[in-house]
Amino acid sequence: MPAAALSAPDAVALERLLAVRPRLVAVRPAGEVVPGLERDLILHAAPPQPWAEMSELLRGGMIGAALNEGLAATPEEAARKAAAGEIRFAAAQDHASMAGGVGSITWSTPMMVIEDAASGRRAFHPVMEGLTGKALVLGMFEPEVLERLRWMREVLAPALESSLQRIGGIDAHALMIEALRRGDELHNRNAAASSLAAELLAPGLAKAGLAAAEIERVFAFVRTNPQFFVAVSLAASRLACDAADGVPGSGLVTACGANGTDTGIRVSGLPGRWFAAPAEVPEGVFFPGFSAADAGRGCGDSLLIECYGLGGTLLAAAPALWPVVGVDEARARQIYADAQQIALGEHADYRVPLLGGAAAPAGVDVRRVVATGLRPVIDIVLVHRELGRGAVGFGLTSPPLACFQQAVAALDAAAA
Repeated sequence: MPAAALSAPDAVALERLLAVRPRLVAVRPAGEVVPGLERDLILHAAPPQPWAEMSELLRGGMIGAALNEGLAATPEEAARKAAAGEIRFAAAQDHASMAGGVGSITWSTPMMVIEDAASGRRAFHPVMEGLTGKALVLGMFEPEVLERLRWMREVLAPALESSLQRIGGIDAHALMIEALRRGDELHNRNAAASSLAAELLAPGLAKAGLAAAEIERVFAFVRTNPQFFVAVSLAASRLACDAADGVPGSGLVTACGANGTDTGIRVSGLPGRWFAAPAEVPEGVFFPGFSAADAGRGCGDSLLIECYGLGGTLLAAAPALWPVVGVDEARARQIYADAQQIALGEHADYRVPLLGGAAAPAGVDVRRVVATGLRPVIDIVLVHRELGRGAVGFGLTSPPLACFQQAVAALDAAAA
């Protein structure tokens, strides 16, 4: 829809969202950079939820986070402390951060620091473990998971930080433009972006002062982790949506996440207020030995990237991902066409070769969602509904229509 058709508040919010130019500038412990984070606080995928209401899926991630941070010595102690309020919880998106999947953020978590080149505003996402094997981001906390996290904290993160300072950071905006040309959609397909980032980081990593065995392990981690860059793209979406937040009357979606029980959204015109409804169980392609009966409800802050205009919205950019999530070209094209109908504008720089260079839709509008009945489509990792069982496949989901209906009713009430 042309800009002239926008309300004044939506035009302002969209302009702010599109003006952001993300750069990867640092890798620092969360306690140093994440606003409002305290040592007994664990941040999780939105919307905010107390321990008593968490699903087994999310509890697995929170227990693993407590063990990793040293807030508890055993899973049983972690659960007891959480139930007693000795460990507290909050939504990462309320702290300028993103917790993808069943991920978590604690005081010592190594965070990718993404900065807007013009304003200096920042957003954050943990350095990505990857989605293969056992990982805390999948709600798993076996000793091998905790050992890898310790190495990431003590070796990998300082090496990445040293490299970034030596090379002067990375222009994430330019890298994302190129990755879309090379077949990524920047949510569950980041192979090109991760490879490009590794190439840029390599000169700095080579001078990081690590022993030969450790530098080899660092290179291997980055090289074999095709989801390495998703931490940057997700934080970039948080950065842009934070910039668009707080415009009275605007229905632009500025936050979206699922916590394994509920899905929630926030809108620019009502900052800080969540509108939630029961999360849907994603549908998709299951790993051998698993079925739809094993999948938990959607979980992860990564739902926001589709509302920003990337990820599942641009499945047409990533043919290699189609069989993974169970779509064909026609379905990928339809998802893009539907997203255009509920978007406020488009990203001039983010374009899809398969669609003739068409631009990514920018900024989901809650009013258009309610008027059309069309919802953002998210490609997502499917995680087992039981505590600590990990991934069972990949597929698609959407935020419930009720979230958008609640937001529109609240915007109307605020305007009355």
